[in-house]
Amino acid sequence: MTAEPRTHHDYGEREIEAARRVLVDLGQVLGSFFEDSIVVVGGWVPDLLLPDAEEPHIGSIDVDLALDADKLRDGRYAEIVKSLLATRRYEQSDEQFKLKARVDLGDGGAVIVVDVDFLKPLEKRKKRNSPRLLKDFRPLDAAGCSAAFRDPESVKVDGHTISGAENSVSVLVAAIEDFLVMKSYALAKRDKPKDAYDICYCLDQVPDGMDALASSWRERREDPLVAEAMGHLREKFASVAAYGPQQVVVFYDAPAREERDRHARRAYELVTRFLGLIG
Repeated sequence: MTAEPRTHHDYGEREIEAARRVLVDLGQVLGSFFEDSIVVVGGWVPDLLLPDAEEPHIGSIDVDLALDADKLRDGRYAEIVKSLLATRRYEQSDEQFKLKARVDLGDGGAVIVVDVDFLKPLEKRKKRNSPRLLKDFRPLDAAGCSAAFRDPESVKVDGHTISGAENSVSVLVAAIEDFLVMKSYALAKRDKPKDAYDICYCLDQVPDGMDALASSWRERREDPLVAEAMGHLREKFASVAAYGPQQVVVFYDAPAREERDRHARRAYELVTRFLGLIG
């Protein structure tokens, strides 16, 4: 079993390129679904929505897709996985919510295995005793995932497919303010340093500053999803020594104490300012 990435050192250029090829490939195979019922979430969101940021985003080494269960009825739900398996470029894994793709970059290096994770809103549950739509496959219930479908953006992605062909596809991507909601839940419910990095990266690099993001959250603060996300951020970024800033320190893995302290202080200040703007 491959170890979970912890620091920026675990995000190699070849692994990131392989994951991007899978993303482009998915955009081709599932093009009709990306029009209304699949949204890219996870680590590719900042990379796709903030391409001109002063500091480039680290990227991602897997692909996370949120499925809108309300729009995937009458067999469309199972059709997604069947379409991917039919290409023979994807295979099922030991985890029911995950497919895998093997990518040969053609550079003489090792073949890279890229995970494709399928998520659905925690509150969108199947009716009791309803039939399984596909054997050994079930999207992962993810708290906060419903935010992905609020106002996703259509983004054109250029690159190569898994086979190496040049291609251009369009995919729906969760808006930055909704990505932050999902990442706040993720930060609270698992131990993955990149979650804290992604939150702080967006707050620091969003083109018009964090005021617009704060305004969006302020307008929706009565929404239970946003209210709980705010609670998670307050708790995890309560001080420089709190879990959130220290996760950023882990991700950057700086050798010098002074640099580690700087990363923690910056992370704390970014989130504190964001929450202060919400009021």
